[in-house]
This record gives sequence, structure tokens and C-alpha cells, in this order.
Amino acid sequence: MPCLPIRMLATLCLTWSCALAFSAESHSKSGFVFLNGIQVVDFKTHERTASTESRAKQIAQSLRSASSDDTVDVVSVGKNAVIRVGTILAIPVTPAEAASHKTNLDHLANLWANSIRDALNLPTLKFPEDSFRLPIGTQRSVSLVGSLALNAQIRSSSESIVKIKRTESGLELNCLGVGDAQIVAESGNAIRKLDISVRDYAAQLPQTLNVEVDGEPANGSLVSQAVEGAIRTKLAKIPGAKARFGTVSADALGPGRTREYSVWTRVSASGSYDSAGNVKVVVHNIHRDRKPDDLLWYSNSPESVTQMGSLFAQFMKQGESVRFLYHHINASSQPFIFRVEVINDTDEAAKILVRCADSKPDRNPVKAGAEVANQFFKYNATRSGEVVEIPPRSTLPISFRRMLPKDTASGLCGLELLDGPSQLQVRADALPPFELNEEWHNATYTSFPWHEAGTHPLNDYDRTSYELSDDIYPIPYQEERLTYDVGGRFGIVMIGQKPISGKNHTNNLDGNYGVLYTIKAVLRNPTSVPANIDVMFQSTSGYTAGVFLIDGVYVQTPFLGPKASCPISHYHLAPGESRVVEIQTIPVSGGAYPATLTIRPNIGK
Repeated sequence: MPCLPIRMLATLCLTWSCALAFSAESHSKSGFVFLNGIQVVDFKTHERTASTESRAKQIAQSLRSASSDDTVDVVSVGKNAVIRVGTILAIPVTPAEAASHKTNLDHLANLWANSIRDALNLPTLKFPEDSFRLPIGTQRSVSLVGSLALNAQIRSSSESIVKIKRTESGLELNCLGVGDAQIVAESGNAIRKLDISVRDYAAQLPQTLNVEVDGEPANGSLVSQAVEGAIRTKLAKIPGAKARFGTVSADALGPGRTREYSVWTRVSASGSYDSAGNVKVVVHNIHRDRKPDDLLWYSNSPESVTQMGSLFAQFMKQGESVRFLYHHINASSQPFIFRVEVINDTDEAAKILVRCADSKPDRNPVKAGAEVANQFFKYNATRSGEVVEIPPRSTLPISFRRMLPKDTASGLCGLELLDGPSQLQVRADALPPFELNEEWHNATYTSFPWHEAGTHPLNDYDRTSYELSDDIYPIPYQEERLTYDVGGRFGIVMIGQKPISGKNHTNNLDGNYGVLYTIKAVLRNPTSVPANIDVMFQSTSGYTAGVFLIDGVYVQTPFLGPKASCPISHYHLAPGESRVVEIQTIPVSGGAYPATLTIRPNIGK
């Protein structure tokens, strides 16, 4: 930098008072100097005859004479540096000042000079941006700079959206409502506008949600599904917002117990601000006394569906526990939507208990039915279910599947109306295919569609014509007892041979599909030698599969052709030993029944 005689410093205080043609806005506070709204200097060291505050005040007075036409440079004056504005030596910078800023002399002098240069080149009024997009409920400080900024008049075009307050550095914006507003700064002939868009957060987090389940205990997979479903469908968020979170892992929850799950969740929606935080889901096991299902509803007429329309309709009443079986094949040439829903067409909210076994569509009807039986035994063993609330004039999907031609949809659900109106309608329909949004699309891939789609207001489809179905069967249980003695006749039980009667005794349920069989077999070895015993399953009537719960152990057979058989359990009895075996099974929808269960010696062993 060029050198000037040290004697020029003695004239510095005199030159500060010299005026130029253009006046900048400059003021000081403590040891800080502000030029056109920008902090350009901050003194940290005192001189022998001047404090930081008085030095800043003198510099501020000097800079009021500065102009945007002035050059700003740094010159050396002995051991010091001086920032020169135009032809005036304006600001001395000493080594002590540089040391107090923890930098060197040249760096500090050039830093201040650049700030002054930038401030002088500002327009008369300037916001940092032309527009801001801000979340509702927040405050934001915004600078207003320029030579006219200090005395400018500020107003908001809508104080219900953005309210403003002047501050030393500019403005404080208080975002009160969703919408668009404009902040206007005006001084003389100068005017500057700032566009403000205030938008919602996708959700306000954290939140606490409550879920009710049932079971002895409620199994862990059901609890996990209930927690995840609550976050997707119960979380308070703006329309169209999506919640994203990791997989929830849960253990079984005992009767009467409560457990909390904290799930880190991100919620986003187009045109809003993402939210991220914890969602606490409190799960209560309401512990209802176990009781057998009162009724079996059977939706299988027609089994092969060739046209759209109602397939089943009936009313679920308080005090009745319903087991609802549905099994339908798309026999048309076009895809359709198979839907089972509970309809609350009243002004009162309803609570229902759902124990849902629902398979994804499959071209093998027996495979679809076997998957349902598999799910049924998993929840039925502990009577695990979820309590779901249906708002007034709303519907709840309990099965929602997109079916291609030749696909089979199958399900076996436990339903119970716990609270609210005296009855609710339950319908199964084949609907024409329609465009699905993301929630409904995801619902087609799960056995718990309400966890994806939630409840929805009634629409015209829900009010289409229907006839109440007659396929209602009381007491959907069968108990069989038999005794097998080693060396005696085989023990034989025919499953699905004796159909149960309908409620009005006008129809019988051939095959007893959906009927739960409990077989108690006494095995005895009266001989003096050990014996090995097999329990065999035979597909007596045709292609089928068997699903069993044997002394609490789940067993599924392979798919069997006509008259084929396979062992499902094996026992070893010592001489004189006896034991009682409990076997539960349910005829597999789509399979050929009756089928045969045989207890016999283990041949060849």
C-alpha cells in the first residue's frame, strides 16, 4: 500500500468534518459504525483520549459525507493503516486494534474498507431478497439497508398474514396466517417491496396417538401393524401430506397392559414445510373376555364373479361376534376391485374390533385359501385384534384388492361392534377398476387396508343397491372326539362331511368352509412294546391343502391331489402310555372337502 507522512494523522479529525456533495446515512452504537444500514466498523480498543464509543461516533459523522462515487482504499501511515474514502483520510487502524480482532493489520483494514465500499454502493432501499417463503407461526428478522432505510415507512399488505415490527437492523416478521403478503418500504420517491409467502408445516410434531388392541396376548406383528397404521392415518397433518418412518418392531402385549412407542417421523406435502419429530403411539390391550364367534357369514355366491355388483351384504349388531368368510374368483375378462367394507351410515361414531385374515389375490384358489387359514390361526390362537373407530357417515375398508382375470380373493375376518350405533352394514362388492391414489394403491397390497387408506366419507358407490344375504350360519364350531388304541381300528374324522345349517334352516354349508374344528384325540398303547403313531391328512374329495394347530404347533400340508395323503404329526408311546392330543383345523377355502384325518400306526417303522 502507498505510504503517507505520519503528520497527516494529526489532520485526521479536521478532515472528518469536510462535507461532500452526497450524504450517506451513517450512525453509531457503542463501538460499532453503521453505514447505509450495514455494520462496517467495530472498535474494540480504547485510545488515550477517546473511547470506542466516541471514536465510532466521530467516524459515523465523517462517513455521512461519503458518496457512492468515492473510491475506498487503504494507505499506510507509519505503523498504522488508514482507510481513505475519496480524498479524506477517514478511519485509522492500529496494530492494537488488529490484535484485538485476532488478525493482522492489513487484513482488518481491507475487511473494513470492503464493507464501506459495499455499503456505499447499495441502492437507497434494499431487502436481502426479493421474496421469502416462511412457515406459519414463525418469526424472521429481515434486514433493510440503504441510505434511506433508517427513516423509511414500512407496511404489510395483510397483517393477518404477516405482521411487522421495526428493529435496529431492519424488520421482524411475525407469520400469523397462511397466504401471500407484501412488505413495502417507502421513503420519499424510493420504494422497495418484499414478497412473503407463508405456508403451513406438513404437521405439528411431536404428537401422541392412541391405539387399542385385544388379545391374550395381542401378538407382536399385530401391535406393529397397529402402530404403523396409526401414524399413517391418525396423525394430524395437512391434506395430502405423507408420513415416512422406519419399520416398527413390537413384542406381544399382554391383557390389560399399555406400552408406548416413540417413532421418529418425517411428514412432507407439496407446497408446505417438512416436519420431523417424534410421534408417540400409546397401545392399550383392552382385554375383552374370550368368547366364541356367534355367526359365520359366507360370501361365496357366486364363487366365480362375471360382472360387477354386490356380492354380500348384512348387518353387524352389537353383542354379536361375526366370523366373515369371503372367497371369490374373477371370472370376467377385465380386472376389477374387490372390496369389503364396514359402513357407518349414522350420526354416531362406531368402534369395531377387527381380526382380519386376508390373502393377496392368487390364481390358485387353494393357495389363497391356505394363506387365509394360516393368518386365521395366528390371530385366533390368542384372539388378537385391533379396535378401529369409524366416524359418522363413513366407511372402513377391511379388504381392498385389485384382481386380474382368474385371480382369487379370499379372507376370513372376525368382526364385533363394540360401541356406537346398534348395527353397521358390512358389504362385499366387485367394483369397476378406477384410478387409485397412493393410499388406496398401497391398500391393495396389505391385509390391513385401513392402515393405508383410513376411513372415508360415504360416497355414491357405498349407497348402491344391495340385497341382504342369506348365507348366515350360527355356531360355526365343530367338536370331535375319538380314541385310538395301538393294535385296534384306525381313528378317523371326516372334516367338512356334515354341513352346518343356516340361520333360517333353509340352507346348509357344504364343506363347512370357515367352520373351526377342534378334535380331541386320546392315544393309548395297551401293548407291551413301544409304538409309533402317525396322524395323517388325506385329500379325500380332490385337490386341497390342510392347515392345523396341533397342541399349539402350526402345521400346513403341501398341496395335495385327489386321494393323496401326508403325515401332519407323529407320536411315540411307551408300553402302557396314553396321551391326549388337541388338533384344530379349518377347511381351506378353494379346497375340495370333505377331507379325512386318520390316526394309525407308523407303517414300516
